[in-house]
Amino acid sequence: MNKLISFIKILIITICLSIGHNNNLLATENINEYILEEITDNTANPYFSIPIRFGHTEFDFLITKHLILVTIAGILSIISMKYLAHKLKRPFKRPTYIQNFLEVIINYMNKNIFSPTLGEEGKKYIPFCLTLFLFILFANILGIIPPLIKLPTENKHHFAYLAGGIGANIGFTGAISFIVLITYIAAGIKKKGFFKYWASLVPPHLPIVLVPIIWFLEFITVFNRAFALTIRLFANIAGGHIMMIVIPYLIILFGTLLISPIAIGFLSFIYILEIFVAVLQAYIFSLLSAVYISIAISDEH
Repeated sequence: MNKLISFIKILIITICLSIGHNNNLLATENINEYILEEITDNTANPYFSIPIRFGHTEFDFLITKHLILVTIAGILSIISMKYLAHKLKRPFKRPTYIQNFLEVIINYMNKNIFSPTLGEEGKKYIPFCLTLFLFILFANILGIIPPLIKLPTENKHHFAYLAGGIGANIGFTGAISFIVLITYIAAGIKKKGFFKYWASLVPPHLPIVLVPIIWFLEFITVFNRAFALTIRLFANIAGGHIMMIVIPYLIILFGTLLISPIAIGFLSFIYILEIFVAVLQAYIFSLLSAVYISIAISDEH
């Protein structure tokens, strides 16, 4: 599942090792470079920056690879929904393969996941959960695509591939989790009212002595849910992308091409597994978001 160009670089280094150019320091620097390039954004060397001024405050809006990929993921989510809506307006026309694929996914998530979880009162939050699912799914899939485009950075001295695991950026996962946090708190306040919502964190008929302690623990839990969403998505995506680089690097570590069939075979398995993880993590994130919304609007917290 390794990126194509990175894998070619590793093979070149392997050939050098086989003819006597063994350099452990070079190998270490290369694997670190590949890993950092895979799971981090190019904020230090952006493609270009846009100066922004608010009163006396000035900052640069950086155009980086993760920003571009996140934008593409958002555009793909919108286009897919617009496309499906357009096709559904013509029910007597033969559906396309893309339409069938989208209908199967959305109908399954709606009827079997979100509707039972959110209930009748939470139906209005189904579009939000579906949007989360599609957006994270597209973002994860974009992170699996090999780096085929290399663009110059703003300073013209560096180049950065337009690829990488977006989910391995904790800023990305944290931003989505923060949106979910605001959504389920707002949903609970809208349903119960501000004071009643926060009061409902404590179960009824609880001894008065335990009320402050339980309320404080439940209050922390409300925010801890968003933190758990952030870390879960980040850890799974980052771990998979690191494996994509570490596995083929076994060829260099052993200093022989004889291990390459094993490394490539295991890498193919990891690649298939990462495709599954990309879908699974989008499913889990959107499902848990629906669960948290359902808890917030339920009569008994």
